[in-house]
Amino acid sequence: MNPVLIVTHLPDRAVGIVRQSLRSAGCAVTERNPADRVQLPSVTEISGVVSLGGRQSATRVDADPFIAAEVALLTAALRARVPVLGMCLGAQLLAVAAGGRVTHTGGMYTGWPELVTLPAAADDPVCSALPDRLPVLKWHEDMIELPPGACALGATPGPGAALFRIGGCAWGSQAHLELTPPMLDAWLTDPADVAEVEGAGHDIETFRTQSRGHLEVQMAAARPMFYAFGRLTSRVTSGNSVLRSR
Repeated sequence: MNPVLIVTHLPDRAVGIVRQSLRSAGCAVTERNPADRVQLPSVTEISGVVSLGGRQSATRVDADPFIAAEVALLTAALRARVPVLGMCLGAQLLAVAAGGRVTHTGGMYTGWPELVTLPAAADDPVCSALPDRLPVLKWHEDMIELPPGACALGATPGPGAALFRIGGCAWGSQAHLELTPPMLDAWLTDPADVAEVEGAGHDIETFRTQSRGHLEVQMAAARPMFYAFGRLTSRVTSGNSVLRSR
């Protein structure tokens, strides 16, 4: 079976719980980052895509050759029904690839809002394991306007889509469900990131303490989601459609 592609956009290339969860599901994994300066694989060479967060903007796709190529790959994946899972920037790029819009909110948001699951999540093959009112880390300044036919699976306070499915085998989360303690510690000690947290109205020490408490709960809830996505890639690759497109 072809590998699942993990796309990272930050220099640290951190993938959080994604790689381990996919491998536990029996997936081979390949990874790409803009710094590799190599072409992304074609949709025929992979069994799925997990696209993670970054500082690039989905409002300026054409200005970044790597992001433009990634959106083209996601568009091809949607057409070929190759499973896609996007986190934060990855979810925004997925929405753009499907014909949705991403717009600037007017400022940076950071926080741990509760993710309220919607009725459609109950029987979703990837997101059904997520508990209701799970605190999730959101850290973004752009928001997602879903394309026609997309299915909202969860909502958080504030503008933009939070958790959604497009068609039968593509999912997006504005929250960073891939996060691990080393990733969190790196973000909350980086001066630029600290400035964003404080600029969003938080005391950094209070936010660090709050984040460490919430992260353990988020990781326990998110691991089954990434595992389910990994198992789904093998079923779709073998020709078994998971959900009919909406």
